[in-house]
Amino acid sequence: MKKHTLNKVATICLATLVTACSSTSNKSDVGGSVDYVKQQVKSFPAPAGPFETPQLYSASDLLPAKMLTGTNYSVDQRVVNDGFLNIYTLNTPYGKTKAVSTARLYKRIHEMNVLNEIESMSKGKEFVGGVAEKGKDVVKGAVNVVLHPIDTLTGSVSGVGKVFNRVGENVTGQARSDQESRFKSIIGYSKTKRDYANQLKVDVYSRNPLLQSELDSLTTSGYTGNMLAALAISAFTGPIATVTGTTHLLNKVVKDMAPQDLRKMNRDKLEKMGISEIIADAYMENSSYTPREQTVLVNALYEMRNTKGRDEFIKFATRANHYDVTYFRQVQAEMYADHNRNVAPIKQFITLGAFTAAVTANNAVEVCFPMDHLLWTVDMAKAATALSNAINSLQGVTKKHIYITGTLSQLAHQKLTSLGWKITDKTSALN
Repeated sequence: MKKHTLNKVATICLATLVTACSSTSNKSDVGGSVDYVKQQVKSFPAPAGPFETPQLYSASDLLPAKMLTGTNYSVDQRVVNDGFLNIYTLNTPYGKTKAVSTARLYKRIHEMNVLNEIESMSKGKEFVGGVAEKGKDVVKGAVNVVLHPIDTLTGSVSGVGKVFNRVGENVTGQARSDQESRFKSIIGYSKTKRDYANQLKVDVYSRNPLLQSELDSLTTSGYTGNMLAALAISAFTGPIATVTGTTHLLNKVVKDMAPQDLRKMNRDKLEKMGISEIIADAYMENSSYTPREQTVLVNALYEMRNTKGRDEFIKFATRANHYDVTYFRQVQAEMYADHNRNVAPIKQFITLGAFTAAVTANNAVEVCFPMDHLLWTVDMAKAATALSNAINSLQGVTKKHIYITGTLSQLAHQKLTSLGWKITDKTSALN
């Protein structure tokens, strides 16, 4: 096969990879070339087996004992892994709540502890009615948080899993969690809410409707002059997932800046990175991202001052249309920034069909995946094989290296190694 240079990789494997793990199978897509590529893929031979299927695990084997139960929640013992991420179920007084990924579970557990603290205060004069009673109404129709009990493994796939199995998902009908128009139109109200969220160490843009409802109640109470709630909560600490240096440093920025100011800051940084206005507009107008997710991602890339091709990553991130995937892309950007900072400088980002990978100064191709536990599923096998073939066609590549935040099965490790990948797992704490 004719070798290609690293600077001419944008089209070398489009037909192979667009449908191997596309995240853009939106109903609004025009047919034509996409349909043609899908037709071609049908003739591609499947990688040699054996393959793994989604697995069931026990929460007790995955989590510290102290995280399994709390005052107002319990983690269901039945945990589904869709081949990439763990899908947990939280049993709460308000209904069953899904947490896709271990990192998201820790975030939800902290939010449950915060709700419990607010519930204890609601018994006083600060609030009317308890969290549990209001929660039953709040969660009705909140399909992005509450789910039916998981009945089958085949029906349990994360948004990230759907990227890899080419299903995709159209969520254009979902409300954005950054809409400050939903807040009361009182000068200072939104800033007060961000201050409370910061004191509680929770994400003010969380998609958890229970948390949003209680932050609103707390903010109304505090803003109208009763600061007892704020004083009580300021001393509260709960289990918090560790964060990268990037997200930690941005906590004050997110607290102090309104969404429109964050968007302006992000646009300015994209412009300074040399991102074209068209690409920047497409990214900033993607309503699947919360302001925090967009801000963390942009700042992670902005930190990589000497890395070329950052526009390739922004285009890659813009295709995300599911809240599981937007968080996945955010953490990917953080992983690349951390790699650039602490492992080896990243020379440039390159596009390999539906993938975006990093190239280091010694021409090693690096791929970062924030996954809980990687299985060798049919979809992963097809994607890994296609990506391997694409990288192998590049001239001067010294190695290909995959980084995974969690772990991978013995079979996945064996198959990836046979394809020539160097593997580093357990690369970070929860993000």
